Amino acid sequence: MVFTKPRLCRVTKSQLAGFFAFLLLGCTPQTANDSQQQLIQQAKTEPTAAMQLARQRLASSELDSALRWFRQAALLGDPDGLNHALQLQQRLQGRLATAHWLERQLVAEQLAVTAINDSQRATLGLWHTSSSTLANTGYQAASGCQLTIQPVVSQQAGMARWQHLNAAWAVDPLLSQLPVCFNDVVQVRATELNCSDDAAKRIECDYSVLTRQVLAGEFSQLLIIAGQGLASYNNGIVQLPDTASLALLQHEFMHALGFIDEYPLAKAAAEKLCQPGHFAANLLFDNSPATLAAWQQRWQVKTAALELTAVDTCQATRQQAYRLVAGSNPMQSYQAAMPELYQQLMTQALQQPEQIMPVQYYFAYLARQQEAWQQWHALMQLAASHGYDEAISALQL
Repeated sequence: MVFTKPRLCRVTKSQLAGFFAFLLLGCTPQTANDSQQQLIQQAKTEPTAAMQLARQRLASSELDSALRWFRQAALLGDPDGLNHALQLQQRLQGRLATAHWLERQLVAEQLAVTAINDSQRATLGLWHTSSSTLANTGYQAASGCQLTIQPVVSQQAGMARWQHLNAAWAVDPLLSQLPVCFNDVVQVRATELNCSDDAAKRIECDYSVLTRQVLAGEFSQLLIIAGQGLASYNNGIVQLPDTASLALLQHEFMHALGFIDEYPLAKAAAEKLCQPGHFAANLLFDNSPATLAAWQQRWQVKTAALELTAVDTCQATRQQAYRLVAGSNPMQSYQAAMPELYQQLMTQALQQPEQIMPVQYYFAYLARQQEAWQQWHALMQLAASHGYDEAISALQL
């Protein structure tokens, strides 16, 4: 019989230190893993376990996982879990995505209606009614209402921004003198207006949800303060983020009056606008005497000698555009000072509001796309009532 001497295991000092550390913690790597699995199992039914997991993931910067467990705690009835989930999702995905998630839980009755407080609803724009008009939130110009604008908001941030802009407009030395009025604000549920939250792109909304207001309202332009991203003016709609300044509102409003940007336009827009012989309120698209004479005939502005100055508006094409003043102004940089000539042009444009395309004309186009002919006719009639020639012509066809 052969006797084999047993091997002795050599344990280093560092290994012993690690071993005793686990003993002091009351666990080993295997038991730690078992404990985590047990916690995950408990979190399926116990909100305190879900909150513990969420805080662990948050501490280790596993934000998506933390959001999942905060949501789980919320669905199990923990109000702190819901509050943390809403805040974290807004940070990660924006307010609109958060509003959509919360609305889905309410519709599926995964959350009680009473679980959502008024502050949370206002922040996310989950108003109790689909839309409502807020009394005493408009503005009446002392000089009358040659142009009336309908403000629309979808979340509390937009409402706060409108209040700021309204107050600032009322005391601005130029804007307060214009015959421009604002109706009382219409508040629309954020998940219906659905304004985008991409800071690098123009804000886009589901404008069709405003058809009822456009059909019923006495206004010709919309001002929508909602979402995050780049401001714009198109088709009778001034679109602003809920962080906009008065200077930005003024810039976009000037587009409604016929002003064009004095910085490079996108290629498609430049190719459409930058044609020899054409002009805008603030630009000529060539420097010929004939184009200048046509501009003067249209605008009838009494002023000192004009200073044709090349600008970059038509950079994407071979055509050169010229503004009528030498210095920078709000159409080149929206925070720049307003030249006297541009003030005169704004006043002149508002004396002929029938030249400004009403938003009803654009909504008639949307109705035509849907083959909603009765709606098209009603909207086109409204556009024609503003004196807009193209709407009048369309009704005569």
